[in-house]
Amino acid sequence: MPNSNDLIICGLGAMGQRIARLALIRGYRIRAVVDRDPAKVGKPLHELLDIATHEYLITVTSDLGAALQGEKATVMHATGSFLSDIAPQLRACLAQGHDVISIAEEMAYPAAADVELAAELNELASANGARLLGTGVNPGFAMDVLLMALTVPCGHVSHVHARRCNDLSDFGATVLDSQGVGLTASAFEAAIASGKVVGHVGFRQSIGLMAAHFGWPIDRIEERKSAIISQSTRSTPHVSVAPGQVAGCLHEAVAFCGEQEVIRLEHPQQIHPGLEGIETSDVARITGDQTIEMRISPEVSGGSGTAACAVNAIAYLRQAKPGLVHINELPLTSPRSFFSTTS
Repeated sequence: MPNSNDLIICGLGAMGQRIARLALIRGYRIRAVVDRDPAKVGKPLHELLDIATHEYLITVTSDLGAALQGEKATVMHATGSFLSDIAPQLRACLAQGHDVISIAEEMAYPAAADVELAAELNELASANGARLLGTGVNPGFAMDVLLMALTVPCGHVSHVHARRCNDLSDFGATVLDSQGVGLTASAFEAAIASGKVVGHVGFRQSIGLMAAHFGWPIDRIEERKSAIISQSTRSTPHVSVAPGQVAGCLHEAVAFCGEQEVIRLEHPQQIHPGLEGIETSDVARITGDQTIEMRISPEVSGGSGTAACAVNAIAYLRQAKPGLVHINELPLTSPRSFFSTTS
């Protein structure tokens, strides 16, 4: 069993820093921080987080193996999106018996990315008494767990539909490029074909998570990505978009049982949607013996929300059996034993 308060941060990018700050506020002890960025290696954690120094001084290391030495802890993993890319890091953590909470999108339901690799990680975690969990806002809440929660008062469910409209304006160049922001319509189509524009990562994980929960055998999934063409001038510190250029990407995924559509997920992402009168939101609709629809506006924050999902899960993950754990197998991971009067 990991030390109840010891954490190891693996990845100190924007999300890793959010996780570290919140963990410290909650009273967790960060005993090691790992990042490969030469600009961060050797720097004190408190300086990178721009917070007051703590009684113990932690400096960033690039040596994951060294950071994993010692008593079992919980590794807060925030280095990438794709299962194949992060698998070596996960193996190293699990082999030492550390629990791992990852915000990698494909970790929300890893079998949707690679059945054999998911099984391998499950076996490795089980053999070493460790737990492996993927969590986040999307996937992990807005387009899957929230929908599942809304079905509790239903006698039967025939269809679930989620639409998440969010603002990309605060994201950096890497994310904006992955959505095709600033391209012409023709260049966007070429970038889709080449794989440069990826849209949302995690639809298949959300579908897999819900299908397993509902007991729905999914026969096929259809996806479509289309350009959101701006009618106005929009700009961020990283990109300028003129009328007629791409402001973002509408990515849709539809899952079928036989010929029946059972899951529809829509995710329009763009910079400054408000400039064209578009209000950001999360919308969920359940169809069955009754219809349940819910709208959250503005949308649930993907940044601070994902950090909270990860830190909140620490206390709950310890109650699970060793192995691969899916977020819907835990109790609701609300903030636990923590109260703040701050807004």
